[in-house]
Amino acid sequence: MVDGFSSGKFLAKKLYENECALFHVVSSSDLDGYYYAGFDSSIYERSIVHTDTTFTLAELRHFNPDVIIAGAESGVLLADLLNEQLGLDYVNEFSRSRSRRNKYEMIQCVTEAGLSAPAQCAVDTWSDGKDWVAAHGRFPLVVKPLESAGADGVYICCDLAACKGAFKALLGTRNKLSLENSQVLLQEYLVGTEYVVNMVSLNGYQLVTEVVKYTKRVLETGSIVYDIDQLLACTDAPYAELVAYTRKVVKCLGIRNGPSHAEVMYTEDGPKLVEIAARTDGILRPGVSALTTGLGQIDACALSITRPLEFEQLLACNQDYVLSRHTYNVCLINHSEGVFCTGAFVQQLRSLASFFEVVFYVENGQRIAPTRDVFSQPGTVYLVHTDLAQIEADYARIREMEAAGIYLQEKK
Repeated sequence: MVDGFSSGKFLAKKLYENECALFHVVSSSDLDGYYYAGFDSSIYERSIVHTDTTFTLAELRHFNPDVIIAGAESGVLLADLLNEQLGLDYVNEFSRSRSRRNKYEMIQCVTEAGLSAPAQCAVDTWSDGKDWVAAHGRFPLVVKPLESAGADGVYICCDLAACKGAFKALLGTRNKLSLENSQVLLQEYLVGTEYVVNMVSLNGYQLVTEVVKYTKRVLETGSIVYDIDQLLACTDAPYAELVAYTRKVVKCLGIRNGPSHAEVMYTEDGPKLVEIAARTDGILRPGVSALTTGLGQIDACALSITRPLEFEQLLACNQDYVLSRHTYNVCLINHSEGVFCTGAFVQQLRSLASFFEVVFYVENGQRIAPTRDVFSQPGTVYLVHTDLAQIEADYARIREMEAAGIYLQEKK
């Protein structure tokens, strides 16, 4: 497992429970501490920090792996390289590796395949950026890094001055994956509803595990944060069109084995890719999947590795998942500076009829600032219920509690 963080820690645990021997490779010593939240090193037989390809390959050859997979976005390129060097079978097309990470090359690849995608330009000077903005001729625009994750560094800009400010804020800085933003991506703002399409592939065939409707918020700073993720039923109107489009995207980007997490905007012209990642959806929890569809992306990925014949049988059935319960992932958005204290908030959450779980990304007693980006959102509340109206009511209650500062009570 390369960077077994984020939802990758749940995939690693599932593999461990299926009696896989695990070896952990950390792609860089400079990863943001955000990624280590909840990480369990005890399930790994050995763990190393990658500093040199020759050393890492020597260690892996001694371990003799059957599969190398990325647990988080930061590990995708290294996992591809190691797979290529070791000649393993559960792999994606190496020639498309950069196109699966670099957002400019990704959209270019999709466009060249004849699929709908946003207009864009990658620049390293504001002069070039200004020229493209003028030629594009309309606002708003998206300004973001070429290689990042989780809406890190993504700005929605409504005028030229905002575009220039976002460009200057990004160029030459390091993102949360510890990669330098040597160029900045300017992109058409897609109008529509954003969805996530999660799949797991085996030998070039895809199993759809989740289609999720996104709701996001744009902060006063222009940064984007997550609000709600709502799992759709396969009978919902855009499901079939989104899935058909995403299958084509997955194929043209060479994702043949393992998970894919695509963000797709459903516009008046149909689906258009925002971006796609060759790893599991970072916000997933296996327990929620067990209650809603029975087999989510994490368990499906583990199945494709440990029991591929069973996975192939699922593919052969060619059936969509059945949604037995509704679910919201409610991403917390803090409004004030203060000391984080969960006691009263958790007590109130447990009184909600649809409450399933809450995951916090900061510690009790830690001083936190207002949410400014995805990485400063303090946690996620998972709601599950048979009645969607109950979930909606509980969501509204969470936002009321949050606006009142319920988790910012000073320690006594």
